[in-house]
Amino acid sequence: MKQDRDLESLLGYQIDMAHLTMVADARKKLAPFAVTPAKLTAMLLIRANPGCDQTALGRALRINRSSVMKLVNYLAERTLVERHPGRDLRTNALHLSAEGEARLVEMVACLRESDRRMTAGLTAEERATLATLVRKLRQPRETSGTTTKNTRSTSSRVAKLSA
Repeated sequence: MKQDRDLESLLGYQIDMAHLTMVADARKKLAPFAVTPAKLTAMLLIRANPGCDQTALGRALRINRSSVMKLVNYLAERTLVERHPGRDLRTNALHLSAEGEARLVEMVACLRESDRRMTAGLTAEERATLATLVRKLRQPRETSGTTTKNTRSTSSRVAKLSA
Protein backbone atom coordinates (compact mmCIF):
# COMPACT_ATOMS: atom_id res chain seq x y z
CA MET A 1 0.00 0.00 0.00
CA LYS A 2 1.19 3.50 -0.80
CA GLN A 3 2.46 5.43 2.24
CA ASP A 4 1.23 8.92 3.05
CA ARG A 5 4.07 11.46 2.95
CA ASP A 6 3.39 12.35 6.60
CA LEU A 7 3.92 8.70 7.57
CA GLU A 8 7.19 8.70 5.65
CA SER A 9 8.38 11.73 7.61
CA LEU A 10 7.29 10.61 11.10
CA LEU A 11 10.28 9.03 12.81
CA GLY A 12 8.15 7.31 15.45
CA TYR A 13 6.13 5.58 12.74
CA GLN A 14 9.28 4.49 10.90
CA ILE A 15 10.78 3.11 14.12
CA ASP A 16 7.53 1.28 14.89
CA MET A 17 7.46 -0.30 11.42
CA ALA A 18 11.11 -1.36 11.75
CA HIS A 19 10.30 -2.79 15.19
CA LEU A 20 7.37 -4.81 13.85
CA THR A 21 9.50 -6.16 11.01
CA MET A 22 12.32 -7.17 13.36
CA VAL A 23 9.96 -8.73 15.93
CA ALA A 24 8.27 -10.81 13.22
CA ASP A 25 11.65 -12.18 12.16
CA ALA A 26 12.68 -12.78 15.78
CA ARG A 27 9.43 -14.71 16.39
CA LYS A 28 10.26 -17.00 13.45
CA LYS A 29 13.77 -17.64 14.77
CA LEU A 30 12.49 -18.34 18.30
CA ALA A 31 9.54 -20.52 17.21
CA PRO A 32 11.46 -23.81 17.63
CA PHE A 33 11.93 -22.92 21.30
CA ALA A 34 8.20 -22.09 21.78
CA VAL A 35 9.33 -18.73 23.20
CA THR A 36 8.40 -15.25 22.00
CA PRO A 37 10.72 -12.24 22.09
CA ALA A 38 8.82 -11.00 25.17
CA LYS A 39 9.38 -14.29 27.00
CA LEU A 40 13.05 -14.22 26.04
CA THR A 41 13.26 -10.67 27.37
CA ALA A 42 11.78 -11.87 30.66
CA MET A 43 14.38 -14.65 30.86
CA LEU A 44 17.19 -12.19 30.20
CA LEU A 45 15.89 -9.85 32.90
CA ILE A 46 15.63 -12.73 35.36
CA ARG A 47 19.19 -13.78 34.52
CA ALA A 48 20.40 -10.23 35.09
CA ASN A 49 18.38 -9.91 38.31
CA PRO A 50 18.33 -13.34 39.98
CA GLY A 51 15.85 -13.45 42.83
CA CYS A 52 13.65 -10.66 41.47
CA ASP A 53 9.95 -11.08 42.10
CA GLN A 54 7.07 -11.12 39.63
CA THR A 55 6.05 -7.57 40.51
CA ALA A 56 9.48 -6.17 39.65
CA LEU A 57 9.58 -8.24 36.46
CA GLY A 58 6.16 -6.96 35.44
CA ARG A 59 7.23 -3.38 36.04
CA ALA A 60 10.37 -3.83 33.96
CA LEU A 61 8.36 -5.40 31.15
CA ARG A 62 5.59 -2.82 31.56
CA ILE A 63 2.90 -5.47 31.87
CA ASN A 64 0.22 -6.02 34.51
CA ARG A 65 0.31 -8.61 37.31
CA SER A 66 -1.99 -11.03 35.52
CA SER A 67 0.14 -10.99 32.37
CA VAL A 68 3.41 -11.44 34.25
CA MET A 69 1.91 -14.32 36.20
CA LYS A 70 0.89 -16.05 32.94
CA LEU A 71 4.33 -15.39 31.47
CA VAL A 72 6.17 -16.80 34.50
CA ASN A 73 3.78 -19.78 34.65
CA TYR A 74 4.54 -20.49 30.99
CA LEU A 75 8.30 -20.34 31.56
CA ALA A 76 8.06 -22.42 34.76
CA GLU A 77 5.93 -25.11 33.06
CA ARG A 78 8.69 -25.46 30.47
CA THR A 79 11.28 -25.70 33.27
CA LEU A 80 13.07 -22.55 32.06
CA VAL A 81 12.40 -20.54 35.22
CA GLU A 82 12.12 -21.60 38.85
CA ARG A 83 10.30 -19.97 41.73
CA HIS A 84 12.09 -19.97 45.09
CA PRO A 85 10.89 -18.53 48.40
CA GLY A 86 10.94 -14.74 48.24
CA ARG A 87 11.63 -12.02 50.75
CA ASP A 88 8.26 -12.70 52.41
CA LEU A 89 5.46 -15.26 52.26
CA ARG A 90 3.66 -13.37 49.46
CA THR A 91 6.50 -13.31 46.96
CA ASN A 92 8.59 -15.71 44.94
CA ALA A 93 12.17 -15.14 43.91
CA LEU A 94 12.61 -15.90 40.22
CA HIS A 95 15.68 -17.70 38.91
CA LEU A 96 16.59 -19.31 35.63
CA SER A 97 16.75 -23.08 35.88
CA ALA A 98 19.82 -24.95 34.64
CA GLU A 99 17.82 -25.81 31.52
CA GLY A 100 16.79 -22.17 31.16
CA GLU A 101 20.43 -21.07 31.34
CA ALA A 102 21.44 -23.60 28.68
CA ARG A 103 18.51 -22.84 26.37
CA LEU A 104 19.01 -19.11 26.77
CA VAL A 105 22.42 -19.37 25.12
CA GLU A 106 20.82 -21.01 22.07
CA MET A 107 17.92 -18.56 21.98
CA VAL A 108 20.15 -15.49 22.15
CA ALA A 109 22.31 -16.93 19.36
CA CYS A 110 19.18 -17.27 17.19
CA LEU A 111 18.12 -13.74 18.05
CA ARG A 112 21.59 -12.43 17.18
CA GLU A 113 21.33 -14.21 13.82
CA SER A 114 17.97 -12.52 13.24
CA ASP A 115 19.52 -9.14 14.10
CA ARG A 116 22.40 -9.79 11.69
CA ARG A 117 20.04 -10.77 8.89
CA MET A 118 17.71 -7.83 9.50
CA THR A 119 20.59 -5.33 9.51
CA ALA A 120 22.58 -6.93 6.68
CA GLY A 121 21.97 -3.88 4.50
CA LEU A 122 23.87 -1.69 6.96
CA THR A 123 27.60 -1.32 7.26
CA ALA A 124 29.24 -2.10 10.60
CA GLU A 125 29.58 1.64 11.21
CA GLU A 126 25.89 2.22 10.40
CA ARG A 127 24.84 -0.59 12.78
CA ALA A 128 26.94 0.93 15.55
CA THR A 129 25.50 4.39 14.87
CA LEU A 130 21.94 3.03 14.79
CA ALA A 131 22.47 1.22 18.11
CA THR A 132 23.81 4.42 19.66
CA LEU A 133 20.91 6.48 18.36
CA VAL A 134 18.29 3.98 19.50
CA ARG A 135 19.82 3.90 22.99
CA LYS A 136 19.65 7.71 23.01
CA LEU A 137 15.96 7.60 22.08
CA ARG A 138 15.31 5.27 25.02
CA GLN A 139 16.79 7.72 27.52
CA PRO A 140 14.39 9.69 29.72
CA ARG A 141 13.39 13.04 28.27
CA GLU A 142 12.66 16.22 30.11
CA THR A 143 9.64 18.35 29.32
CA SER A 144 9.67 22.02 30.31
CA GLY A 145 12.61 21.46 32.62
CA THR A 146 10.98 18.61 34.57
CA THR A 147 10.96 14.89 33.99
CA THR A 148 7.57 13.54 32.94
CA LYS A 149 5.63 11.23 35.26
CA ASN A 150 5.98 8.26 32.85
CA THR A 151 9.71 8.76 32.57
CA ARG A 152 10.07 8.80 36.35
CA SER A 153 7.95 5.70 36.78
CA THR A 154 9.82 3.82 34.04
CA SER A 155 13.17 4.75 35.57
CA SER A 156 12.02 3.71 39.01
CA ARG A 157 10.69 0.42 37.64
CA VAL A 158 14.07 -0.45 36.20
CA ALA A 159 15.80 0.65 39.41
CA LYS A 160 13.47 -1.51 41.52
CA LEU A 161 14.20 -4.53 39.35
CA SER A 162 17.90 -4.05 39.99
CA ALA A 163 17.38 -3.73 43.74
